[in-house]
Amino acid sequence: MKTDRRVRDAPRNQEWFLTLLPVFPIVLLVMRLWYASRQDTQTLLLLVQTISPLGMLSAILLTTVWVLPVVVVGGRLLGTLYWISTGRSSWLVRAARRLPGWVAGLAVVVGVGTWQLRFLPTLMMLSLALAGLTVRERYPAHEELRTTFCYALPLIAAVLSYVLLWPAVVTAFAERDVATAILLTLPPVCVPLLTGPVPAASARVLTHGIAIAMAVFTPFLVGAVVMRAPILPLIALEITEEDSSKVLVGYMVASDDLMTTVLHRDGAVSFISNERLRSKVLCPDPGEVPRTWANLHGWYVEQSVISWLAPVSRRTPADSRCEGRPAAEPAPVSPSPSPSPTPAGTLGAGGH
Repeated sequence: MKTDRRVRDAPRNQEWFLTLLPVFPIVLLVMRLWYASRQDTQTLLLLVQTISPLGMLSAILLTTVWVLPVVVVGGRLLGTLYWISTGRSSWLVRAARRLPGWVAGLAVVVGVGTWQLRFLPTLMMLSLALAGLTVRERYPAHEELRTTFCYALPLIAAVLSYVLLWPAVVTAFAERDVATAILLTLPPVCVPLLTGPVPAASARVLTHGIAIAMAVFTPFLVGAVVMRAPILPLIALEITEEDSSKVLVGYMVASDDLMTTVLHRDGAVSFISNERLRSKVLCPDPGEVPRTWANLHGWYVEQSVISWLAPVSRRTPADSRCEGRPAAEPAPVSPSPSPSPTPAGTLGAGGH
């Protein structure tokens, strides 16, 4: 009976789940190409043939790297909170215990570098709450450690957060940006509320409900971000015609000695002979229009630490060709008048 019970209680073989991990990125890549081709099969086949998978995968990974802290820190936090509140195990607790502490620490470091400034207080809240719950779980008899990590440290972090972020908070309120103001002010005061157990009757609904919501909505959110990720360089081509020239702005698919293949923003494809090309310029990524001007000493709330600290190349004036207008012709330089020849036998001024 003991042997049968151990066999029955043993965790089932779940290695099949690992085979699903590479499927999601591949599906995202195919959907991104399908979206870029405007659901045209022939255009999709052209993009698959010419686009480098490594380059496209790199662009998508850089776009979705912020998901790692959400999944790791959030999952470990919810699992630990449920265990401390009820003392019972579940699939969420087992998943949280399979995440080592160094993985959670690495996820926090990634979040500090990749999350926007307005989301860093939320990351601090999750990190300190996880640290307090971990201390409660591992050292239940140490009252001093529990007081330090669950009350003193969150209070000090909240005060420092308000002191450092005060200029951005003032700017956010002045700009009437309510969402940014809440993100900068509310999370620090919520840390002490997350470092202790919740009522056992509502613990399962609270923790497992949030975990299931994260598991359901995170793929859709990642997919929406990936659909907007750039996968081709945006260029402007000035093409000569019979007696004029026009500018074509689109995404360069391929270029060789004879022709240049361009994907228009509406999904159409053009094959342009290189003999008709007058000029070619690489256009900047349009990106998203900033929604707020709130900043912390020049660090805008929609910027991450990496984008703020990384050196940026010197910006050049906007090229008219990227706006669909031909390049301005350079002003003709009038030749400088040559000095009149001096008649033979005549000396210049001051000559003797």
